Amino acid sequence: MIIIACAAIVIVAISSLVMVLPLKQNVETKYSVHPEKREFWLFSSKIPEINETKMGMSHDMFSSSTITVNTGDTVIIHFFNTEAPGGDSHSFTIYDKPYDVNLVLKPGENKTARFDATTAGVFTYECTFHEPTMRGQLIVLASGQP
Repeated sequence: MIIIACAAIVIVAISSLVMVLPLKQNVETKYSVHPEKREFWLFSSKIPEINETKMGMSHDMFSSSTITVNTGDTVIIHFFNTEAPGGDSHSFTIYDKPYDVNLVLKPGENKTARFDATTAGVFTYECTFHEPTMRGQLIVLASGQP
């Protein structure tokens, strides 16, 4: 009984870390007026305990729904499809110009997108296979904006 209780505590702790780490990455990022290299790690993830049939939508999501950078920054996004073999493909896709990115990953794959943030604004990124739940925003701040 004690072993089961300890295992449950460990599982809850690990699950909490998986949810908090992507959020912490965005919160602790400091922005300056000087262009920098900014790296982000995104993972395919699942909304826990959602009934896809009943809700009529996918239970998939990105580990982070917001990426914030400054104009002039070099942006590097490492995207990982965490699905097991036989699972779903995922994409990291930005249709908006000038950030025309389309990484398509099979289960277990990872790919990297690299681009310069040349235009300020808010740009949607999504998985073309799992809308509307697997969607986020690339926010490119104008130089000097906090």
